[in-house]
Amino acid sequence: MIKTLQELLSEKIAVGIIGKTHGLNGELKLHPFTNVLEIIENLKEVVLYNEKQKKFFVAKITSIRKANKFYLIKLEGINNIENAKALSGSKIYIDEKELPEIKENEYYFYEIIGCKVFDENEKEVGIVEEILQTGSNDVFVVKNEKEEILIPVTEEYVKSIDKKEKLIKIKLPEWLD
Repeated sequence: MIKTLQELLSEKIAVGIIGKTHGLNGELKLHPFTNVLEIIENLKEVVLYNEKQKKFFVAKITSIRKANKFYLIKLEGINNIENAKALSGSKIYIDEKELPEIKENEYYFYEIIGCKVFDENEKEVGIVEEILQTGSNDVFVVKNEKEEILIPVTEEYVKSIDKKEKLIKIKLPEWLD
């Protein structure tokens, strides 16, 4: 049975993107989308999809090692720079089931990005476009037609997160009133 691209990528999560090649033997730079290192370090079988080329590739990772802010990976059957270059720009997807379990009040960024945000009066504030990591707490970047609003992810401002319905209720920070 032939699957559509939508079917192939459903229940899969992008965990990184392939950058440039490294060396002549087909190694590739992997730039992770996550700060949970065990996700990247435990990659085995992945789906690569290049949105620009509309091409996908199922691959086994034969080696992976940390190198500064990225990883160097080797894929089975990719043994030269020409084959490796063809995969540059591809996102790496894994099954959602492969993600480590998280606590009830924790979230993965993909679960939050795209959520609709409402204030305590049920007025729509916007949609979470990005999450900034500041060290002390995350910050939701919420965009609407007029502006970009930064919401600190603290109990004071984030009142509830419904990951399934993709809804977040907040208290607007006083500097926005």
